[in-house]
Amino acid sequence: MTAVDLSPRQMSLMVSSGNLNGALAPLDFEHPILAAEFADALISLRRTGGLSDGTAYQYRRALINLLRGLSEQLPRTASLATPGASVVDAFHIWESALAGAYPPESGIPYKYGTQIRALVRVHAANGRDVSEHTLRWAQARGLHQVADSTPLDEFSNAERLAIRDACRARIRDLETRVAVSRRLLALGEDPRVNGWRRTADVLWGLRHLGRRPGASIEGDILEACAAGVLNDLDADFAHERAVNQVDAGQITRRLLPFLYPTSEDLVAFRSLLQLETGAAPEEWSGVLMPDIEHSTGALHVKLHKARAHRTRTVRCTVTGSGDGKGWRAGDLVLRLIAATELARAEALKAGASDAHALFLTVHRTTSRHLVVRRESFSRLPFTSLLTSISPEISQPYDSRRLRKTVKSVRAAVLRSADAAAGDDHSVAVYQRHYAQSTTVHVLAGNAVNAAQHQVFDRLRGPVFVHAEASTIDQAAGDLAVAAAAELTSTSTDRAIGVTGCTSPYGSPFTPAGRLCEHRPSMCFACPNAIVFADHLPRILAYREILRGYENEMPPAQFSATHGQQLVNIERILSEFSPTDIENAQLAHQAASVHVPLIQRGVHL
Repeated sequence: MTAVDLSPRQMSLMVSSGNLNGALAPLDFEHPILAAEFADALISLRRTGGLSDGTAYQYRRALINLLRGLSEQLPRTASLATPGASVVDAFHIWESALAGAYPPESGIPYKYGTQIRALVRVHAANGRDVSEHTLRWAQARGLHQVADSTPLDEFSNAERLAIRDACRARIRDLETRVAVSRRLLALGEDPRVNGWRRTADVLWGLRHLGRRPGASIEGDILEACAAGVLNDLDADFAHERAVNQVDAGQITRRLLPFLYPTSEDLVAFRSLLQLETGAAPEEWSGVLMPDIEHSTGALHVKLHKARAHRTRTVRCTVTGSGDGKGWRAGDLVLRLIAATELARAEALKAGASDAHALFLTVHRTTSRHLVVRRESFSRLPFTSLLTSISPEISQPYDSRRLRKTVKSVRAAVLRSADAAAGDDHSVAVYQRHYAQSTTVHVLAGNAVNAAQHQVFDRLRGPVFVHAEASTIDQAAGDLAVAAAAELTSTSTDRAIGVTGCTSPYGSPFTPAGRLCEHRPSMCFACPNAIVFADHLPRILAYREILRGYENEMPPAQFSATHGQQLVNIERILSEFSPTDIENAQLAHQAASVHVPLIQRGVHL
């Protein structure tokens, strides 16, 4: 038997909360060989499959859940190559138990089962031994189905405005605090020399002291607060009754917002940036200073979406006032950079890995020290922001709803859901997550109503003339004009027109006064069309072209694009006698029909 390497598998993952040591130590689990095999498969999948750090983290969670949930009846030496059904039985027991561990609407049981199966398949694809039973299990469908969750709806327009105003108010408060503290910092001195007797000196100490490996300064801050030194900074400090060292943490947390933005302040900035750009929350959360390019009147910011492996650049307008008080996206980025200036300077001086993050602040650790780090954007600050707004904002409190809100506003303004919501993600994502929003439903209803009105207003279709064009009396008005046009047409004219037309510049499918651009696809549903027996060979030739497209295209796509045309053609052919059709069959081989490139099946 080949010895199995049971040494720890090293992984470093960048997730929303910061850098994560994702190492997996097989000997920490009851079944170390399985742990080693799955860890190797995950590392391989991450490298060759281009998994984002967030997705790799989710795979790691699924793997740990499995390893901790395997039955004790499974031998400790079990591996994916163990013959028989013992490993599959253990996997089945674990997967079955997931249903009871999570609520019915949760998608985790399906996701975990799918991810573990994927790791087994990767292990086999790498040439490692996998038993027949285990491989069949990995190739089968999961025990649980995809959870049918309700898509998030957008915030109403009134809620959008309320959120915007609340975020702006919070940013104004932050900038007021920071302005006061920086004036005091300029006057401050090292409190270790003359003591913590002035507000300016306390802020100086908070700015420069209390970091590792130095000592905590919370005891000094506590004494300063008890002595009333901080009363001039904020009246709330006068009401503090801190009597022991534990309460010093509360005072420190109250002082930090005078120098650095809080989590709620950074959430306010991100929320406004989402409302300005329509970007996803994770796109703004991961922005780094090198991603920001300055240009005249705007900033160009690179946004990264890890799960989609996509990077795009958005233009963030800067208002021309130059007073640092604008609310456009570029103004917000510049104001955020100014608000995080002290934290960034400290991070750069300390060589912190998060120094180039756009959303940066200083936090108090459990060891009572202060540390600069990137904002993790947990749900709590956003929830806190929304619950502070009156009247109450609808739930759930999910920042992804801001993106949908922007899409909905654009849809309402542009009167087109596709134009508003389909510009920066796939059609499939739009159909699953955006098409269900209330605004898009209203627009869809309006579109259906408009289409119905058009149908009712133009209920009549082409005019059928069961005769040759040469037999039409010259006194027959539009009919005579169409007949004359057919008789004098060139071979080129006949190739681009499968029917006669009484008004090429008055098409119901083209703006008035513009030459119809929809020949021949819409001729069979147009009230301007006149069909003589002379047109039948060309109609049959066009039918053959459509049938060729039918063989090239997926059925659903062909039905949506060309299916109605075939129905219309069959309806037209049914208006003529079998003799007319038979004569046309003999002549249609020589007929030529030109189809514009944009209407050809292979180019759709």
